[in-house]
Order: sequence, then C-alpha cells, then structure tokens
Amino acid sequence: MSETNGGQQIESDETAIRQGMEPGDVWLAKIKKAKEDEEAWRNEAEKAIAIYEGDKEALSKANVSPVAFNIYHSNVETMVPAVYNSTPIPDIRRRYDDPDPTSKVAVDTIERALSYSVDQYEFDTVMAGIVRGALIHGRGVPRVRYTPQMTQQVDPNTQQPVEVKGYEEVTCECVPWDRFIRGPARYWGEMPWIAYEHDLTRKQINALADPETAETVKLEGEASGKDKTAKPDAGIYKTAKVYEVWDKDTGLVFFLEDKKAAEPFKIEQDPLKLPGFFPSPRPLYPIHRETSLAPICPLTIYEPLIRELDSVTKRISNLVRQLRVRGIYDAGLKADISALQGADDGTYLPATDATQFAQGAGGLEKAIAHFPMEPTVLALRELYTQRESIKQTIYEVTGLADIVRGASQASETATAQQIKAQYAGLRIQHLQKEVARVARDIFRMKAAIFCTHFSTQNLSIMTGIDVSQVEQLIRSEVMRSYRIDIETDSTVRGDVGRSLEQMTQFLQGTGTFVQSVGTLVQSMPPLMQPMMEVYAAFARKFDLGKQAEDALDKMPQMIAQFMQMQQQQAQQPSPEQQKAELDAKSKQQEMEMKREAHGMDMQGKQAELQFKAQSQQMDLAAKEQGAMIDVAKAQMMPQRPANGRAN
Repeated sequence: MSETNGGQQIESDETAIRQGMEPGDVWLAKIKKAKEDEEAWRNEAEKAIAIYEGDKEALSKANVSPVAFNIYHSNVETMVPAVYNSTPIPDIRRRYDDPDPTSKVAVDTIERALSYSVDQYEFDTVMAGIVRGALIHGRGVPRVRYTPQMTQQVDPNTQQPVEVKGYEEVTCECVPWDRFIRGPARYWGEMPWIAYEHDLTRKQINALADPETAETVKLEGEASGKDKTAKPDAGIYKTAKVYEVWDKDTGLVFFLEDKKAAEPFKIEQDPLKLPGFFPSPRPLYPIHRETSLAPICPLTIYEPLIRELDSVTKRISNLVRQLRVRGIYDAGLKADISALQGADDGTYLPATDATQFAQGAGGLEKAIAHFPMEPTVLALRELYTQRESIKQTIYEVTGLADIVRGASQASETATAQQIKAQYAGLRIQHLQKEVARVARDIFRMKAAIFCTHFSTQNLSIMTGIDVSQVEQLIRSEVMRSYRIDIETDSTVRGDVGRSLEQMTQFLQGTGTFVQSVGTLVQSMPPLMQPMMEVYAAFARKFDLGKQAEDALDKMPQMIAQFMQMQQQQAQQPSPEQQKAELDAKSKQQEMEMKREAHGMDMQGKQAELQFKAQSQQMDLAAKEQGAMIDVAKAQMMPQRPANGRAN
C-alpha cells in the first residue's frame, strides 16, 4: 500500500527510509494525510458542535449565524436516551452450555470482575458521551485503559527491592472527536494503525520516557521563544503535541512529537495484548459511508431543513414584534382618551365636551382608527403551519417519530399508537444494536485485560473466587474464546407499561400452550421433551432476561430426568404387589426356619439314640471284660484240698 508524503506517494516505509526520510517523518506524513482525508468532515463537525452548543463565539469562527430554533440540540437530546438509557449487565456464559465445572468457575470470575469494574467509575456517563458525540458530529470513539499501580517490595530470595503490581483497574473513556486519527482502510477489520493526539505537559512527558529522552521534546514556545496559548486541558502549562500511534502491522505502540523527528521518544511492544490489538473497538457510526470509514456529520443530512426552520422562526419573531395595538384618534378627544387609557375595569368617565363627542356619528369607534393587524395575523398563521410542516419533515428524515418524542393526539386509537411505536422502533433499532455492540466490545476488551494482566491475587480478591484453579483456562486467549462467550444484555429499557404488557402476553401464551399440549403429552409421554423444546423457542421470543434464559436451557435436562424417574417408577411393582411379595417371602422364611428346627430335632434324637446304643455297647463290653477278668483270676488261684489246706 502506498502512503502519501506532502503530496508525493511512497511505496513503503522501508523504501522511504532508504530514500532519506526519517522514520518519525514518515509517520508524521501518514498522520497529516489522514487528517486531510477527513478535513471536510472535521469542518462540518466543528459547525455541528457549535450549533448544538449554541456557542456564539464558535459559531462566529465557523462563519455560521446562530439559530433561533435549535432543533438540532433537541433531536440529539431526544435520541440519546432512546438508544442508551440503561447500564448494560455482563452476560457471560459457557459457549456450548456443557457440564464443565472449570468453565463455570471462569465464567463467574469474568462476570464478577466486569460487574465490579462498571461500578467503579461513571460508565453510563462515558457511554452517553460516546452516543451523544456520534449523534452530534458523526463518530463516537471509546477507549479502554489499564492502570496498574506499582509498589516496591523486598524479594525474600535476593533481599533486593522489586516492583510488583498493587491495585489494578480497567476503565473506559470517550476519545475527543478531534483527537482520534485512523489509517487508510475501508473496513475496520483491515485498519493498519490508529493514533491519539495529546497535548502533554513536561510532567506527563517525563512520566512516559527516561529523563534524557524526555528533555529532547520541545514544548510550545520553547523552540521559538514565543509563548503560545496553552490548551484548555493543560491550564497555564506549556504543552507539546504528541501522537500516540498503535501500529497493528508491527505490534508496536510509540509516542511521536508533532515536529520533525528522527525517532519516536518512546516505543512499547503491544502493551495490552488485546485480541484486536487496538485499545478502541470499532467506533460508533450513526450514518455509514459505503466508500470509506470517514464519518458523516448528521447535520449535513438535514441542514437545509434546519436553515429553513430557522428562517421561518425568525420571520415569526419579526411579525410578532409588529403585533402591537396602534392607532390614531381625533385631537379634540385627547383629554378623554388619556383618561380612558389609565382607567380600571368597569370605570365610566364623563366626556369633557359632550357636544363634540355626540357629533362623532358613531361614537368612540369612529373617533379612533386602529392600525390593521389582520394581514400580519394571517401571515403568522401560515408561518406557524409551515414551521410544523418543516418539523415533521425533519422527524421523518431523522427517524424521530411522534411516539419517540412522547407526542400524541387524543383522537388517536391505541392501535394507531402501537403501529407508530413499532415503526419508530424499526427506525432506531439499528442504532440501538450498534450501541449494544460497542458496550459488548468494551466488556470483551476489559475481560481480556483482566485475564491477561491482573495478578492472580488481585483477581481472586476482587471476585471472591480462587482463580488459581482456572488460571490455565483464563490466561489462554484461544481456550478462553473457545469455551466462554461474553455478551451484554440490552442497553435500552422500555417503559414499565410495555414490559408488563409483554409479560402478560407471555403468561397467556404459556397457559394456552399448556392447555393445548397437556392432554397429548399425558397420552404419549415421549412427546414431552420435543414439546418443551417448542415451548423454549416460543419463550425466547420475549425478552425474559438471563435468569429465565438459564432456566430454559436447563429444562430439557430436567425433563429427561423426570421421564427417567417415571420410567423407573413404572417398572417398580405397586404397593399391594410389594406387600404380597413380602408376605410370601416371610412365610417362606418361616417354613424354612421350621424345617431347619425339625431337622435339628431329628438330628438330636438320632444322636441321643446313637449315644444310648453306644452306652449299652460300652456297658456290655465292660461286663464281658469283667467276666473275663473273673475267669482269669479264678484260673490263677491255687486249688484247695478238701480238708482246706493247700498242697
């Protein structure tokens, strides 16, 4: 891609440097060309801001006359709350709703961090400023900033002081319309670089660069010896115009003085590590251009109508000043007319010369001739009608329907007002979605900074969750984007009556659905799950919020569990069957116990009989043994003679 240098084009940065240009001068040429490409819009933006603010000095500089009917201011202030009137709530979910406990902890961590961040500064003020700026001059640019506070601690290993992160915060700001510069591109996705213009004081420059390098930056008035008017945001201090350039091609961020410079005085390597590199998401454009990203000032769309309205209003003011009661009267009635002009209601005064008064032939009406006002009144009536017609034309051009402005007629029916409300919603719906997209992009950038830069300790303290268990997931940009989806709820809240009407319609539809499919599901239980999926699709047509959406997501799983329980209950026997089975089982156990007892009795009797038989056998054996002993004894004893003496 060729760049421009003072009207001459170059092939590339490298070629220009080889041809003798300094790197700083190459970038200054790019920035100059980018400003020239948007010069026409910048002139229109200055005029639009002056008209919106009613700044007479700015209008004089822009060679624009003040407007008598500032409908531009009115339209902007009407549109801002119509497209942004509620703080967005982070809606962080698991991308595929899988039962993943690790992702659930990561989701809760990011959601709590974002909620805390939004509450720590005036986020609504920033968003309203972005929307208001886009509606006034054609482009609203947000910017996300990460600010760590470094503190010194002693390293326990080396006993040396080291800098560690203390309190960390992520905020968002609205970039001033004339301080944002973009590179050449037709789509934001192919944007090569962006730049922010700053007016920095010496203290701010010293905070960016080392003292030796910072001293090379010359403040306004130092080079020529002539003091220049300081910028309003710098007060009485001298400043230097500095460009903060974010070069996506090289991944570098550098600060460049707006003077002939060889090198930037500070260079960083991708300090935020955001997925899209730039700290600003795609700006908010209320009107898109097909050929480039140069903004279109909304004032240019209907400025002729505004000038016509202003001309009619000024003519009305001039004619109203002419509507004064004036006339002439007979000089002879001067005394009577003077007395009559100062009289109170119901006061009658005597005529000084009754004869002259009677000769008036018609009384006082003939004696006084009024200046005619009928032509002026008719002209005013036509001008008022013309002004209302111009206003309606402006509302048609800008999309500000009656219902958006809160205007209505008593003769209109509720159906007619509903149709007008729907039409008005269609006209501004695109802008509402764009505002919600900007809020979502800001949340995604903040989430990336939380997960990439915040220390584990600070993130755990801020969210109340032990982040160490999911640190591997949240620190990886790829894994985080695969498993976690970061969205926001709507940035527009409807009126209470409209919300109640939608809720009533939802409840009525739910009742009708249950009555229609209840009988069918009872007769065919397998149809319950597909019918509930149909109901979930119906319910998502209403804006029920995250809690209701989560409940709808859980319904299929709960229905499957319920059907499984019903099947298990159907397979189980009835209480009567269970009682009969228990009775039969107890009787069987009783019979087995009796059988076992009877068997034990028989075994006992058999053992007793065996014992008796063994006892008898033992007694018989003992007797036989005793007899044998007696016989043996008898044989062993000597035979006595008949006379009783032994031989």
